[in-house]
Amino acid sequence: MTERNTSDLLIQVAMRAEALPIIHLLSLKPIGRMDPNLPSELWQGIVHGHCISLVTNGCDPEFDCDRIGTESAAIVAFLALRITRPKLIFNAGTCGGFASQGATIGDIYMPTRFLFHDQRVALPKFDAFAKGEKTTADFPKIRSATNAKHGTCSTGSSLDTTVDEMAFFAAESVTCKDMEAAAIIRVARDFQTPFIALKAVTDLVDHRQTVQESFLTNLKFATGRLADAVGHAARVFSAV
Repeated sequence: MTERNTSDLLIQVAMRAEALPIIHLLSLKPIGRMDPNLPSELWQGIVHGHCISLVTNGCDPEFDCDRIGTESAAIVAFLALRITRPKLIFNAGTCGGFASQGATIGDIYMPTRFLFHDQRVALPKFDAFAKGEKTTADFPKIRSATNAKHGTCSTGSSLDTTVDEMAFFAAESVTCKDMEAAAIIRVARDFQTPFIALKAVTDLVDHRQTVQESFLTNLKFATGRLADAVGHAARVFSAV
């Protein structure tokens, strides 16, 4: 990767399928890998007079699939933040929603509270660290432009959910479930970089349809909605 100027906005996306509609909408150009040892990929472009970078976790060379989950999210966030030094980081992606919380397929969430639901360490201080609760400032202009819902996002590295996790979601009033946001915000805090998550619902966690079936059926629709939301958010960011 050639040396680049710092970016005004960094968009981190786990999966290429989630990223491509955003890349096309914002006319971003491929830059290549950020590090020769990792498959993460970088795109950049000038949008409304601001440099925007988008990074994906990349395709795992051994298993031939996107590197999803908290581990890759944290590694890529660290690398991208160190290289691009943005003023703001967006985590754009898909999520599971909850019918009991009023979610429907394609809804956009912009949570302001983040947790881990699958990290359990029953030791003093480590229990709070494992839960990883973080809150962010609200960005009302971006929320209005994207028509995003409020709520709490809970992060874990598994697609399905356990009975204990369902109880956790209810107890914490979780409105969307993903696989990277809480990991990324932890790294963003280390870099003292403001963080926003924009999430599009592909499946309903508390619905009888399996998450695998719903995710695959609704991915294209949800990623289109996600790209539109990121486009609106980028315009608002550029106007600030």
